[in-house]
Amino acid sequence: MGTITASAIIAGASEIAVDEDNVLWTLPNALNWLNDAQRALAVVRPDSSVKRNIIQLVAGTAQTITGRRIMAVIRNMGDDGLTAGDAIRLIERGSLDDLDPAWHSAAGETSVDEWIYDVKVPKSFFVNPPVHASTAVYIELDEAVNPTDCAEQSSTIDVDDVYAPVLTEWILYRFFARDSEETPNYARAMTHYKSFFSMLGLKTNMEMKANPKTREHLK
Repeated sequence: MGTITASAIIAGASEIAVDEDNVLWTLPNALNWLNDAQRALAVVRPDSSVKRNIIQLVAGTAQTITGRRIMAVIRNMGDDGLTAGDAIRLIERGSLDDLDPAWHSAAGETSVDEWIYDVKVPKSFFVNPPVHASTAVYIELDEAVNPTDCAEQSSTIDVDDVYAPVLTEWILYRFFARDSEETPNYARAMTHYKSFFSMLGLKTNMEMKANPKTREHLK
């Protein structure tokens, strides 16, 4: 997803740590910390690592994904996964339960009108009407996934380049956190740890202000 290489981020972190020759920390360690940083980022900001996929649904209403968290269900994609169909609306389960308590046992259909999601079960969702048992039904959706590790120094990061400073903060946190709590380096590690989360919080606030829907509410 990104264009910045692992080596560029590690070099920047090494310069900040005044260890440009990587005497105190090794390049393999730094690469592992960078990969840890991408995964930590994906936990805090699931939208930092999102893939748009087309999946085949199983019969009935209950569905699951292979990613970490479902972000959005977009549209039907026919019985071949290639034919764009109607959009799929997000609705509240309580509303559907009140309207039709027997919706889970309704006759199966070859397209989906609605999807239902519970944030407490991030890898699962329901669809309505139920999916036909013998006809293939495909949909397009966005799901948060685990970022692909950088296998080597020349690999590019698997998140947007805008997150490079955040990844640097995590690498520095891991580097300085190797010392005991009584050392100045440990205090510096906690500074970088807090900066990691602070930068993500600031980015979230700025994105909300830049969102056209949010700006409309602020008028």
